[in-house]
Amino acid sequence: MDKPIRRLFWFFVILFVALLLQLTYVQVFDASDLKAKPTNTRAVEQEMKVERGVIVSVDGVELAVNREEGQYYLREYPQSGLTSPWLGYNSLRYGRAGIERVYNEELSGKSGLLGITGYWDELMGKTHRGADLKLTVNAALQKVAAEALGERKGAVIALDPRTGAVLAMVSYPRYDPNGLIDSSVMGAVWSEINSDPDTPLLNRAVQGRYPPGSVFKIIVAAAALETGVVTPDSHFVDTGSVTAGGFVVGNFGDSVYGEHDFTKAFASSINTTFAKVGVDLGADVLAEYAAGFGFGKDSPWPLGGSTSIFPDAGSMDKAHIAQASYGQGRVLASPLQIALSVAAVANQGRIMKPYVVAQVLDYHKKVLNETDPRVWLQPISSGTADTLRDLMVEAVANGTGTRAALSDVQVAGKTGTAEVADGGPHAWFAGFAPAKDPQVVVAVLVENAGTGGSVAAPIARQVISAALGL
Repeated sequence: MDKPIRRLFWFFVILFVALLLQLTYVQVFDASDLKAKPTNTRAVEQEMKVERGVIVSVDGVELAVNREEGQYYLREYPQSGLTSPWLGYNSLRYGRAGIERVYNEELSGKSGLLGITGYWDELMGKTHRGADLKLTVNAALQKVAAEALGERKGAVIALDPRTGAVLAMVSYPRYDPNGLIDSSVMGAVWSEINSDPDTPLLNRAVQGRYPPGSVFKIIVAAAALETGVVTPDSHFVDTGSVTAGGFVVGNFGDSVYGEHDFTKAFASSINTTFAKVGVDLGADVLAEYAAGFGFGKDSPWPLGGSTSIFPDAGSMDKAHIAQASYGQGRVLASPLQIALSVAAVANQGRIMKPYVVAQVLDYHKKVLNETDPRVWLQPISSGTADTLRDLMVEAVANGTGTRAALSDVQVAGKTGTAEVADGGPHAWFAGFAPAKDPQVVVAVLVENAGTGGSVAAPIARQVISAALGL
């Protein structure tokens, strides 16, 4: 064999070995990951021959069911788009999203004992059935929250601060997942959804990141109270502006408050006072407490979400510290993060891990798995939480949050009006009720809508009222 032929021979040997190694890796080592990919429609097709488990709300409303069509079980979503941003879809062409993706092993009957019985069903020629999911979401409350938000871009979250159970989660705009099931229209529907500049596939409640504005003052107040930098009676004087590191901080609407205490500063959301307090605390302490509340940490939400951001303390000068102290600058938060931060106040300083699946049940309604509430973080003491609660009660009773007040129940809350580069300010409200026995936390974000007190607080009021059965 002459030299050129020998080289060509070894070249093809190397190619063959490389191909063999690649096929081995794909078919053996990477097989499970490839199969689990939501875009792997071949795996979806096989699983759609299984009678998928149904998904129901805590109040018994069906959110995802099946219809048999030939050899397949196709999904139907009786509530249309009401829950689509987090419930997701199970589509023959476009794979899965949301709960349909994250809990696919349970819904398709592959996990635990159901996986074993699946092999038996296959041998016996029987139809295999997946597990059902009972959620924590209350469909009636979900509808109230959706109607309260209306056709305004934004999000509403309601959760139980004692357990972390999500009671409602609304994002707008949203989409109708039924359009992704019917083969005759799914292509056009998918194209329309993905070309929509308002991004209906985005779950703004957990994936959106926004400047939090004055709702971030809850965390600044927590840090200041916990470290002893202020008390509710600490004295301040406001002249309408304060300069920090060359940056001039003013109050919303150019208001001037004169002499006041910290309780008044919180209730009336006085930017100049919080800028002073933030500078006194310093970047390191602010960053420490922001992290304690969950900023910069992976989202504990089981369906995934965006990480809220507080700047690195080493990168902050005095001007930036002042801006961050009233929720501007480079501070960004998801509505879920704000809800969890408020939940710490409502739950004696503890933040529970949020969850949406209460129970996994087999087709005989036997409970296979149940979510146990677990503490995620504890950023503050119970004493500081009680003091913050009183400040938040005052904010609703006599401050910027009066439009969240209820006649029969004491509400604790905080408004936020976050300035943005393009468009009007984002409107925020976050609070809980009853103030002395918290059962529900509500966070509201409405994009480019105006002030938190005039826009977001009334939405929260409706959701809190419905959650408490008023």
